[in-house]
Amino acid sequence: MFEEYPKEIMSKDGTPILIRPLVKEDEQALTAFFSRIPEEERWFLRDNIADPDIMREWIGNLDFTRVLPLVAVKEDDNTIIANVRLHRRPSECLSHIAHLRIVVDPAFRNQRIGSWMLLDTVRLAMTMGIEKLVAEFVAGVEEAAVHAARKLDFYEEAVLKDYVKDRRGGYRDLIIMVKNIHREWSDF
Repeated sequence: MFEEYPKEIMSKDGTPILIRPLVKEDEQALTAFFSRIPEEERWFLRDNIADPDIMREWIGNLDFTRVLPLVAVKEDDNTIIANVRLHRRPSECLSHIAHLRIVVDPAFRNQRIGSWMLLDTVRLAMTMGIEKLVAEFVAGVEEAAVHAARKLDFYEEAVLKDYVKDRRGGYRDLIIMVKNIHREWSDF
């Protein structure tokens, strides 16, 4: 499954980047990565990754049959600058679907890193026999990610109005986007 990794890509500004699977040795680098994500955005993540115990448990229990985590790292110093995860359910009735979660370091946004990661995740999903990718985005917080997903033919399946709360108790919409995966590149 990870035979093609690491993969070298180039950011918009010419920075050489590697996309590779997350490994247990990445714990400190991943903690540092999430600490650079603005607190307002971290609020909407499913886990409190600022808690070292949660991070230790999360990275210590890597199970690629359920979650496939990839990271983008700067080639020169191995700094993690993006993280994408494909979440799969073991249930037979849902085995054709994967949920995608992506986070990009603010210093590397608008550098096409997120788009590269999404494209690579689509390729990986194709090799795994995934038929649908599902991504959830918080309206007003993850607009760049929504834009990148649209470029890769994700479409808006639903908007759950006032579904999530921000830190101040205000409500925000949750945008659910889906991409139907083709069997081969020639199907695009």
